Amino acid sequence: MFSSIRGFLSRHRRKFIFGSVVISSVIFLMRYTQRKLREWQENEIRMLMERTKKRQYYETTERSCDQLISRLVVTLRNSVIKENDTEVIVNQLKDGSADKIALWDQLKVLAITRPAVIIYSYTMLVTFLRIQLNLISGHMYKDTQNMSNVDNEIINSEVHERYMALSRYFIYEGIKDLSDFVQNKVSEVAASLSLTKQLTLRDLEQIYWAITSSVSADSSKDPVKNFTYYTLQYDIENGETSVYSKLRDQMLDVSESEEVQDLMQKNIRSGFVLLMDHISVYFSEPSQTNSVQNTASFSGEGSNAGNSILTKRETTNDLSEFVDVNKTTMALAKIIPIVNRQVPNNPTLNDLAEDWLQRLIFNNDLKTLGANLYEAVC
Repeated sequence: MFSSIRGFLSRHRRKFIFGSVVISSVIFLMRYTQRKLREWQENEIRMLMERTKKRQYYETTERSCDQLISRLVVTLRNSVIKENDTEVIVNQLKDGSADKIALWDQLKVLAITRPAVIIYSYTMLVTFLRIQLNLISGHMYKDTQNMSNVDNEIINSEVHERYMALSRYFIYEGIKDLSDFVQNKVSEVAASLSLTKQLTLRDLEQIYWAITSSVSADSSKDPVKNFTYYTLQYDIENGETSVYSKLRDQMLDVSESEEVQDLMQKNIRSGFVLLMDHISVYFSEPSQTNSVQNTASFSGEGSNAGNSILTKRETTNDLSEFVDVNKTTMALAKIIPIVNRQVPNNPTLNDLAEDWLQRLIFNNDLKTLGANLYEAVC
């Protein structure tokens, strides 16, 4: 019996050896596959958790950015109004000042300047904060992932506070340079405009486009090309290699990039289109146009002097008739109070500044810019 078994094994030895190799290989491959599958599943779960954590961190950053913008823009608006104060001139006109024409010329420049500065400054502040917060948030998230690396440079509270304080310079100091610059450009464009000149909405639009063109042509002061000149204070010594310096240099590089400049130009153009939409209401509704005629003199006492400046025009359009905005004309002196009221001293629900701020906060291009910066740093 044993001899027959030995004979069987001897005759089929190669088959047994081959079968053993095959079975062992199958078992090895199955175990290897199971281990790799388990590793893949664990890696996918880890990546999913990391993406979820990264997304939650980003969403928190976005909420913080929106809240910070809403807080800082209140101070920025006050700074713009302070630098382009029209209330003193309006009060002088109400009191019947002798030199009304000179006052009207000053009011013309300041009234046209104020909404223009609001559009430029709000665009600059929102763009600045999107870049600033997403850069530092990306670095802080990366720090939390590399806590075990002793060589990693952690962003401490002192660096964080110093970095976040950069925006204060623009709100309190940069806005002065910006307002003076835009005022000078408005003075150049509006110098030849008579207060009695009849303008259509398209004429007013061309005035603002002439101002933006003049601003863009000045390469040394253009707020888009010289974004960092208005928004950052140069207080770092040459050769500094601190974490703060690296963060700030990175922000400089991003702010001066062509992509950011193109995005700002696009948003600024949209801001002036919005301004024209707000003003067009007064050209499309005869009843409001007539009410402005009384407001233009700012008071009953100055009405005679005001009427000597303004060209009286009888309104023959019936309220039920269609009003062609592009053909409706209005004296510049009547338009000035309208433009001045686009950014009132006391904010209202639908004034230009508030409307423009909401559009910038929810601007998809700015959100995409911030998300790309955050992802790149992470």
